[in-house]
Order: sequence, then structure tokens, then C-alpha cells
Amino acid sequence: MNLLEVKDLHTHFHTDQGVVPALNGVSFSIKKGEVLGIVGESGCGKSVTSLSILQLLGNKGKIERGSIQFKGQELTTFSKKQMRKIRGDEISMIFQEPLTSLNPLIRVGKQISETVMLHREYFSKKQAKDRAIQMMKTVGIPQAEEKYNHYPHQLSGGMRQRIMIAIALACDPELLIADEPTTALDVTIQEQILGLMKKIARETGTSIIFITHDLGVVAEMVDRVIVMYSGQVVEENDVIRFFEQPKHPYSQGLINSTPAIDQEQKLEAIRGNVPAPANKPAGCPFHPRCPVAMDVCKTTVPSDIYFGEQEMVNCWLYDEEAKTS
Repeated sequence: MNLLEVKDLHTHFHTDQGVVPALNGVSFSIKKGEVLGIVGESGCGKSVTSLSILQLLGNKGKIERGSIQFKGQELTTFSKKQMRKIRGDEISMIFQEPLTSLNPLIRVGKQISETVMLHREYFSKKQAKDRAIQMMKTVGIPQAEEKYNHYPHQLSGGMRQRIMIAIALACDPELLIADEPTTALDVTIQEQILGLMKKIARETGTSIIFITHDLGVVAEMVDRVIVMYSGQVVEENDVIRFFEQPKHPYSQGLINSTPAIDQEQKLEAIRGNVPAPANKPAGCPFHPRCPVAMDVCKTTVPSDIYFGEQEMVNCWLYDEEAKTS
């Protein structure tokens, strides 16, 4: 059984200008111990997908329909109280910018121990502090006992992100969602954080959803890739097949626009921009930017075409009837 199964997820935001459809039928799954990458440009729906799983959409966001099953439990039916028990305990999240996620007025060690006490009510304050210091050491923070009493502004960006990881892992979650966790870090620190997360996945069996637009990170970190565009999944593939034989024209564009060390030819840009959620074109949402778009792409939304259990593309190019019509 999959640890998490998302099926036909539709998430909308109700704004003063009207209803904005952010996700349009997103489906994917993740097994225990697997690292899944979600890639795509800004505005494709990657972060909204993670916030939908944790039901952190705010007052204006709403899951209109679809299913989110975690260990066989339907999360869309959970109350706010039930979700608070899940968040930080069984499912944790690392956000992109730790300085805005950490409380600037509370010592970092206390923020870890508070998470522990929230979900482990039988822990004493001393046990929670000991657990916090243990987690700080686990994520590679030197002099953890001393830094337990530091405030976020007293730590470097890399150390703050390690604190975020320590908070996320403090209660041994089964699923970790990492939303662009290394974007704000320099290359050296990014490599350290990625190495730490790979070690965590390997040693603890924690499943990880890694959200990023950096294909270099994808190649290094994940087992399987889903590509999102305009609020939907357009391709799902094993990470090796994804880089060697990307199927969707958008996936091909992403790879061709990514620089490589041994690359001599000019990079190919993807023309245009991701359409605004409230102003999507008819048919395939990628067709205005697609170099191989056909007439059917402009009028009709393509269906998912499966090549195996975990290999899918959402594109008319792979529909024989569409190509001959």
C-alpha cells in the first residue's frame, strides 16, 4: 500500500475577483522510503499541492473535490483538530525561507522542544529539551547545547535551515515535504543540506516529497519525478528515464533550458509564460508555448496515457488517433 495517494485533487481559491482554480485534477502517490520530486516553473501548482495535503490553504483556499489518503485515512474528511495532530507528527514540512518560518522572539532550541511536547504530551520539559539537542546534533549543528539558546537571527542561513529540518524531524514523521528548502542558500550549504536529507531518507526510511525547480537537485535527490504545469501533472517518470527520455514537450523544454557542465550548444528557452490560473487557454494549457502543438491541442484537454505502473504523460502526441486526425 502506498503511504500517500492523491487522486483527482482540485483546489480553488475564492478571491474578490472570483474563483481561481489552482489545481485541476492532480494525482500521484508515494511509497514508504521513496523520494518523489515535483518540478515545474513558478505558478505551476507545486506549493499549493503541498499546502493542500496539509490543509494549510488559509480562509480563501478550499479543496473542491478529490482524495488525499495517508496510510489509508482520508485527510479531506479530517477536522482541524485531527489535522493538527497529523502535522508535525506524521507529516512534516520544511519551508523555503527559515527566517520567515521561525519565530524571531523564541530561542531555536525551544522551538524544537515545543514541537516535541505538542505531539509527545508524556514528555517532560527536560526530555523535550534533550530530544531537541539530540535533533540539533543529528542535523549537524555544532555545539548544540550552546546554540539551543540562540535566536534565529544569531544563526547563519544554513544553520537556520538545519533548525527547520530538526523541527520537522523531531517527532519521526513518516512523510517529509520539502518545499524549495535550499533555494535561499549558497551552493556549498545547499550541498550539505541535500546530503543531510539523503542521509535521513536512507537511515530512517522517511518518505520525502521534494518540491523544486532545480533539475540538478532532482537528479541528485529523487527516485521518481512528476512534472506539473498549470495546476496539473503532465508527466510522471522514473528519474533516470525522465532525464534520458522525457516524454512531454514541457519536460523536454525544462531539460533543454537547463545548463550542463559539458554542454556547448546554446540553451533553448521555453517561449512565453505559465498562464494565470484564472485565465487558462482552452485545450491543453501548454499549447500556446508548445513547439509541436496540433489543432486538437488548442480545443481539447488531453487524457493521461500510461506506459507502465509509474510512467504517464498527458499529451496528444502519444494518442495515435489524435496524430492521424
